[in-house]
Amino acid sequence: MPFEKGKSGNPKGRPRQTAEQKSQREQFQRLLRTSTVDALQSIIQIANDRYNKDRFNACKYIIDKAYGSNTAFLLDGEETAPVVIKVVPYRKPDEDEDWEQEWNNAPDESEDED
Repeated sequence: MPFEKGKSGNPKGRPRQTAEQKSQREQFQRLLRTSTVDALQSIIQIANDRYNKDRFNACKYIIDKAYGSNTAFLLDGEETAPVVIKVVPYRKPDEDEDWEQEWNNAPDESEDED
């Protein structure tokens, strides 16, 4: 059933919080603020761990929080070198290193198009 035009769907607004609810919320926010440094250090540690599958998300989170989610402004209007992203297959640290040599010796797809 659609709302009537010109009438609020929530005429009474948000219910008021009790003093206990306000106190709990403030206590929770204080707890979060005291944990911020530890949480950020954990995110940075994940971003620096090249074998962690959540590394990309950690890096994205840090960049989004530092610069905002729209990072297009980081590239100046001046001529800049193109951004090159090297995709490396995920592997466990105990696997042998043969995949890296095979990956580096693989033919470049752009060379095949000529």
